Amino acid sequence: MKFFVVMSVLLWRTLAFVPVRSDEWADEIPVNKETQYWPVVQMHGMGDFAKNPLGMIPFKILISRRLNGTYVTNAQLGANPIADMTNGFLMNMDDQIDYFRNIVANDTNLKHGFNAIGYSQGNLVIRGYIERYNDPPVINHVSIHGPMMGVASLPQCNITSSKICEEIDEMLIGHAVYDDFIQQHLAQANYYRDPMKLETYREKGRFLNDINNEKMGQNPNAQYASNYNSLTKLALVKATGDTMVWPNDSEWFGFFKDNSTKVKWSGQGTNVGPWETEDWFGLKRMIDAGKVDFITTNGNHLQFDNKFLYLMVDTYFKTPK
Repeated sequence: MKFFVVMSVLLWRTLAFVPVRSDEWADEIPVNKETQYWPVVQMHGMGDFAKNPLGMIPFKILISRRLNGTYVTNAQLGANPIADMTNGFLMNMDDQIDYFRNIVANDTNLKHGFNAIGYSQGNLVIRGYIERYNDPPVINHVSIHGPMMGVASLPQCNITSSKICEEIDEMLIGHAVYDDFIQQHLAQANYYRDPMKLETYREKGRFLNDINNEKMGQNPNAQYASNYNSLTKLALVKATGDTMVWPNDSEWFGFFKDNSTKVKWSGQGTNVGPWETEDWFGLKRMIDAGKVDFITTNGNHLQFDNKFLYLMVDTYFKTPK
């Protein structure tokens, strides 16, 4: 009961500050079928929705226009904006990935492949899709502030936050995060990688331990690494002042060292975790091949301007087919 009370309050607070429009004033954009660029799929993060008139729809317009009318679509996790937003919390990550897979598989505009751009949690959906399916294939992936190596606290609930976050952290950090029911019904629990309870995470968690090829009792899936290596480019964008993703090093595939919440692997250079040095899911091969770029933005989570978005589009999405 406490879980549902906390989640209801969290969802209410999100819905209270994000306007939902019934019209689709900018959802139809003239598509240039002769464009030389790959189509683009956007995947929103926690608390957002595909038809958000203050974010995802304007991004869709900007990207399409920047690419001379290239087809751009926003993946929606549900039949309507409310379902889409709610499912970002209460649909587990495995189901989100399968939902995303069905979207792209049934869109004939994407049948030969597409570029993907994710925001926050949406990048784990894209990463999971690439490793598990990748048909049609992702060409380039731009990950903006994605918790790629997981989080060590519920997003924006890292000890110093409000009372509701203290209650959530108390509930989740106090062993419940790896309970079967929580793992089945709370997406954020699926990428909660507790550095102090790694054995429990590897045994009882779902999703992240699988795509990391670190699930206890499970042989590494070589196809995950093969699929990930098929990317042409992976752009990892980290917010230097991020308070949502803890640690923000996760956005560069860094994380806390085992049994520590203070000492970290940055994810770049020589200060990297065993998932890279031992190449658990193909990241080392990608970095060695020059396929991975490490980028920063100033400020907090998802704080970036149109100029930065244009830079990402120009750099990674203007590759001809």
